[in-house]
Amino acid sequence: MKDIIEKLSSYKKPVIGIAVSAWTRTGPAFLLPNYHIICLLETADLGAIRKKCKVLSFTKNFGLDPYALKKKNTTSILKHSRVRRFLKSLDKPPRLLVYKSSKKVENVCRKLGIKILANTSEVRDPFEDKKEFRLLGKKAGLRMIPGETLLINDLQPRKYREMRQKYGPQLVFQLPDYKVGGGIGTFFIKNKEDYQEAMGFIKRRRQAGKQLMWINVTKLIEGTAASICACVTRFGVLCSLVQTQLVDVAEARAFSGRSGVWLGHDWGWKTFSPTVQRRAEKKARILGSYMAKLGYKGMFGLDLVVDKEDRVWPIECNARFTGGFPLYSMMQSVYGEIPFDAFHLAEWLELDYKVKLEQVQESYRQPKIGAHLVMHNQEKKWVKVGGEVRGGVYQLEEGQLKWQRPGFAFQDLEKPQEFILCDRAPQKGNTLKPGDRLVRVFFKDKIAVANDKLNDWASKVCKKIYKAYQLQAIPSRTVR
Repeated sequence: MKDIIEKLSSYKKPVIGIAVSAWTRTGPAFLLPNYHIICLLETADLGAIRKKCKVLSFTKNFGLDPYALKKKNTTSILKHSRVRRFLKSLDKPPRLLVYKSSKKVENVCRKLGIKILANTSEVRDPFEDKKEFRLLGKKAGLRMIPGETLLINDLQPRKYREMRQKYGPQLVFQLPDYKVGGGIGTFFIKNKEDYQEAMGFIKRRRQAGKQLMWINVTKLIEGTAASICACVTRFGVLCSLVQTQLVDVAEARAFSGRSGVWLGHDWGWKTFSPTVQRRAEKKARILGSYMAKLGYKGMFGLDLVVDKEDRVWPIECNARFTGGFPLYSMMQSVYGEIPFDAFHLAEWLELDYKVKLEQVQESYRQPKIGAHLVMHNQEKKWVKVGGEVRGGVYQLEEGQLKWQRPGFAFQDLEKPQEFILCDRAPQKGNTLKPGDRLVRVFFKDKIAVANDKLNDWASKVCKKIYKAYQLQAIPSRTVR
């Protein structure tokens, strides 16, 4: 069973993770000997991460200002001349690990002669598209939530009333033209006011230049927001635990008024029944097997709703590493499992490995406790970070944040009451746009009492963290 780990530990060719913030690509640092990361931001957690692998940031290593870039993404990193010169200077062409591929990224890498360890946009994009996924899910054999896809311009009040009669008084609107994940562009429509608010949002986004044409209208399934991660391997599809999603949490969300916005997970708050786990695994395997026939391999995620009768309904597909990584792989290592990263890397590096899939799958079903939350700038204005907040391990002592030691991984947590600040983790003087990610906080213990509500201790922790950053509004720009 350790064959795959040994093969990865002896892989000598360079592998480079590309990311806005380094933490999101740290998973392979625990598996590959010649791995390092190129990132845009010089964040407060990099001291600890650099002790595990080499990290090159735009600010410290390339002498560039990431905040001067129009867009902060993988393409912006790879297109910069200094990054391209660095990649060309390596003795051997590196393999690149990215969040997700795109035509722009693929074109840059093709010119550089570099292989991407991810599915091409041609393979993955249809599954990530919320409109196409409803069609692909049915083709794969999944039972989808009742509903249909309409032109937004056709969803006038009369059509809205027709949809309520057809699918029930409570609906979900989903905008497929929003390609970003995390629930952006999703609305729970329980009454006329919700309908009007959603249509108003669409109108404002269109006026701001967003091209919005289609809308998914489906029946609202009451239940628990959940998801399952999976990895398509040559031996079959491996599945994670069904995990509880944290959505619309007041202490972490960017703005109020939107529905179903993903902010993290709590793996210990709610344990799903073996029936739910079995049903979710079945759906993930059905989808993963269909994806494999179309050339897909490696990680993907399936968002779900688990209703009161333990029925499992697929919502959308994230055809990539999901927002729970690399934390989930770190947790797997603590629990003695072979992490998902190992299988994704082995497939894309085309390693010759052997594994007993059912034995691995059985280990993946063991319960786990841990949680994470992605906090955002809630000021609705551009802000400057006024507080100096260190990355690393903290505790709440006498109602105050107390730094304990460096750390960036789940393995660095020792006590249930400890938590870590990482990921974006801005430094004093950095600027954030409205709704921008502020920091990721992950916990060794449970933090939730519902999908959208934290327990008292976690709520206090998050409020103290937000206050510590001392976000100072830059009044020249606001958001509607």
